[in-house]
Amino acid sequence: MFLGWNRFPGRFTIVLVLLTLLLLVLEHVNGRFWLNDFRVYYGAAQSFLHGDTLYGVAHGLDSGTFKYAPIMAMAYVPLALLPYSVAATIQYVLIVAAFIWSVLLTDRLVRTHVLGGRAAGYGPVFLTTLVVVVHLHRELHLGNINVLLLWILLLGLDRILSGRSGTAGILIGLAILAKPHFVVLLPLLLLRDQRRACSMAVVTVILGLVLPAAFLGVEHTIQLHRDWFAVMAGHNASLIYTGGDAHNSVDTIYSFLHRTVLHHFTSPSTLEVAVILGCIALLFAAYVLRNRMIERNNAGMAGHIVIEYFLLLALVPSITLTDTNHFLFSLPAIMLLCHRLIPRPRSRWLLLVALLLLFAYGGNWADALGDLSDRMVHFGVLGIANIGLVLLVALHFFTRGSNQKERTAST
Repeated sequence: MFLGWNRFPGRFTIVLVLLTLLLLVLEHVNGRFWLNDFRVYYGAAQSFLHGDTLYGVAHGLDSGTFKYAPIMAMAYVPLALLPYSVAATIQYVLIVAAFIWSVLLTDRLVRTHVLGGRAAGYGPVFLTTLVVVVHLHRELHLGNINVLLLWILLLGLDRILSGRSGTAGILIGLAILAKPHFVVLLPLLLLRDQRRACSMAVVTVILGLVLPAAFLGVEHTIQLHRDWFAVMAGHNASLIYTGGDAHNSVDTIYSFLHRTVLHHFTSPSTLEVAVILGCIALLFAAYVLRNRMIERNNAGMAGHIVIEYFLLLALVPSITLTDTNHFLFSLPAIMLLCHRLIPRPRSRWLLLVALLLLFAYGGNWADALGDLSDRMVHFGVLGIANIGLVLLVALHFFTRGSNQKERTAST
């Protein structure tokens, strides 16, 4: 299915495998096959295995503290039993496989459920990959789990669309266990009457929280979760960038709004973040309810839930404190946009705005841009572009969703 050159998606798969294999070789040749994020998971799993301290200590680099639930350390125990180089290579291969699968699954979901069965083509998948390749390279270099989680979340959406809500809920619950900010998907499931998926996600999270007790005991597990909550609270203590060399919060929507408008009226605070987040939630709920109203009138296109799900995934790196490679969660929304640009854009303004946003999102090649790259980081261009992409996709399908040529029965 994946490797026939003359049959879709063979060429895409072969090209991606060859390029990532070349990158793997170059990383080894240059002595840069570090996967420092994976080293944290690996070290945490070894600590879990040997009963050592899990939180508040460095696993690998001095900054390599473990910020995930105890179940995540437990999940990486099988790899922690292997030599680091072998385990890191397996992690690298898993990321590549998950990326290829995620791109192709996203493409199929868009063509099938949003565009009414459009024929497959290489243009959107290659363009999407080109746009996100900077973030993919960083993901591969660090060995993080963002692409793996993206694949799990897309599988969850695919199961919802195929009527397997229970399995979908389990998959979404696993993603929430790994990174709790995906809890933002649960209100969408409720608004979409996916109560079984929502309940199964909650059950999965609860089971994942209590499972370590079977190996560590109840008291030790409770203490580990207290340590985890403390680490998360410290990590997300400052979501608004106010200057300086620490740019870890510069790409959040809170930083953008504060630096452009809100600094005239208020100082950075948790209340400001809560109000902004509440407004986003209300606007998104109104967007979903408007789509449902169209569907009840049999005037809307199929796949509204696909668009909504993709938009929420893209919003996650803008409303949480993350590294730049976490913006890979915008890949599905970018795929939606690329399908509107290929084979030809619907309008010149869409082409112009889309190209500007796509370059701002994926064009920060530090080696090529030099000082300009540093300025882009300082001003949070990636975060601004991501917000722009979310708005562009949402508005494009908001204004065109009720008169698409590719109408089918609504979701």
